[in-house]
Amino acid sequence: MEGWDETTFGETFEVATGSTPPKARKELYGSHIVFVKPPELLGGDIYESSDGLSEIGAEQARILPVGSVLVSCIGNIGKLGVTRVLATCNQQINAVKPNRDFASPDFVFYYCQSDRFRSQLISLASGTTVPIVNKGKFCSIRIPLPPLPEQERIVAILDEAFAAIATATANA
Repeated sequence: MEGWDETTFGETFEVATGSTPPKARKELYGSHIVFVKPPELLGGDIYESSDGLSEIGAEQARILPVGSVLVSCIGNIGKLGVTRVLATCNQQINAVKPNRDFASPDFVFYYCQSDRFRSQLISLASGTTVPIVNKGKFCSIRIPLPPLPEQERIVAILDEAFAAIATATANA
């Protein structure tokens, strides 16, 4: 489409793979920062998690800014979430950090729900027992990026549609 760019996650965004501090070091865990694992990727906003890291633990982790899109890339690949607070995640998750100069985090999140994204992600998976998409392969996934005002218009339409679905579901 006119004005839209086709790029890859690696060309346009900083992608980070999470890490897990040693469980034996209890002082690394606490409630200072949200620590996301794949079961908490439920296709929506992330404000909290069942585990957290202490201030000491957070110093050893990769801190993800608000608006980071999280994608599970080991095991049950393609589970999604978007951070609405500062967070960190484990090594089964790749985080697409927001670059608000080029993309709305919500636009990226909605794109990651698309069949086009999912088919690319699945086609990159390797492993016979447990599917895995490493960071390098993940960064090669293509994403169309319209101008920011168009992204915001698309997000507004999708937000409204999903809100109407939620209301209809609640009323049913």
